[in-house]
Amino acid sequence: MKPLDLNTLLYVIGVISFLIALMMYLFHKRIPTVKGPLQWAYGSLSAVFGSLLFGLYPAVPGYIAIVVAGTFTSIAIAYYLAGIRVYKGLSINFKVLYGLVFLQFFLGNLFYLVFPMPNARMVSFSAVCVIGLVLIIQEFLQPTGKPYLLAFRLCSIVFGVSVLTSLYRIIYIVLFLPGDAHLPTNANLLFYLMANVTQALLMGSFLLLISVKIAEKLEMKVEAQRKFFSIIAHDLTGPVGTATQMLELANDDKDISNDQRKTLYNEVERLSESTYHLLQNLLLWSKNQLENIEPIIRKFDLNEVILENIELLQHISANKDIRIIYEPKLRLYCLADSRMIDTVIRNLISNAVKFTQSGGEIRITCDNTGMNLLVKISDNGVGMSKDVQNNLFKFNGSVTNTGTGGEKGTGLGLYLCKEFVEENNGSLIIRSHENVGTEVIVSLPAQ
Repeated sequence: MKPLDLNTLLYVIGVISFLIALMMYLFHKRIPTVKGPLQWAYGSLSAVFGSLLFGLYPAVPGYIAIVVAGTFTSIAIAYYLAGIRVYKGLSINFKVLYGLVFLQFFLGNLFYLVFPMPNARMVSFSAVCVIGLVLIIQEFLQPTGKPYLLAFRLCSIVFGVSVLTSLYRIIYIVLFLPGDAHLPTNANLLFYLMANVTQALLMGSFLLLISVKIAEKLEMKVEAQRKFFSIIAHDLTGPVGTATQMLELANDDKDISNDQRKTLYNEVERLSESTYHLLQNLLLWSKNQLENIEPIIRKFDLNEVILENIELLQHISANKDIRIIYEPKLRLYCLADSRMIDTVIRNLISNAVKFTQSGGEIRITCDNTGMNLLVKISDNGVGMSKDVQNNLFKFNGSVTNTGTGGEKGTGLGLYLCKEFVEENNGSLIIRSHENVGTEVIVSLPAQ
């Protein structure tokens, strides 16, 4: 039986990497709510190119098989790092990623074209890999929630094995000066055999991370159902029952005056409006939670959405003698799901009306920064304390807030706004001072 040679080991690495890339891409398409697999797919695909180009030497030119192949390997590590940060809900540090790839490309060219030093080139290649892998391990070792703790520790061990493999190669090169990475020495064969093992472990690591995330989202769906029925039981049956009693009183009690009857009808109207608004939010939120609605991204005029919602809520604001001020601007084209953003704008204006006293003012402004549209909705209402702000997005169906006109709320609307904005690659910031007012800033992608 012919023993494995160096090229065979490299091709096996390519095959395993291709399987990881295909699997991660399928996960990305099938479960888009789990972030990270797309970057891992790109990283594994880069690893495929790196291993195949290196294995095809001398059929391909030495520069491609060495410098270009090494650069592809650094790109793979950079993508793995990017995917882990996206998986954790963090922004990608592009300076670090580009720096890692540029460093590998620069050192590869330096020791291949300018100062042809094979041993120095191999050491620098392994050193750059170690730097990237250590950055990945650092991400896994940062404090995290209990469901992720075991998975992150196991993944850090997998990448730790890769670090040890690269360090072993550096030590071997320094001690024995092989002069050629393509020589089928025992050290090179052991190095690429370990690379196969770590690549297989990497597949298991990514699958473990995806499984943990899916389990968490499943638990969140169960919790969403619980909250959904809790809100129906508490915040829908209550107002509906109260409205029914008021109508019965107004229609059946002959002793009440016309003014009292009118007051009852106005109260029923207010309850009906707030209940209808809550029901809309409930249906949208539950559908989004339970069906994983994906945004339909398209270009639309944000001016139209804002103006339509101002008109929709005009009668409510007029009843409280609240002015809504907005001066439309040209070219406010947004790239997002117009239905979701319409819900966001309606909820935010409604909240501003709800928590602004009679005679108050709500001001809406928009700015186009080129990359983003900034929508600011400011009011001079009751504002919020620090404690309230800290718990704004920790939605609990049993907690209600009361507006300046006695309007009931659950906090669901704001929770829904944050989810919809983030699903459209935007952000939502709230600044508030008690008895001064509140400013909500929504950032959305501009077209």
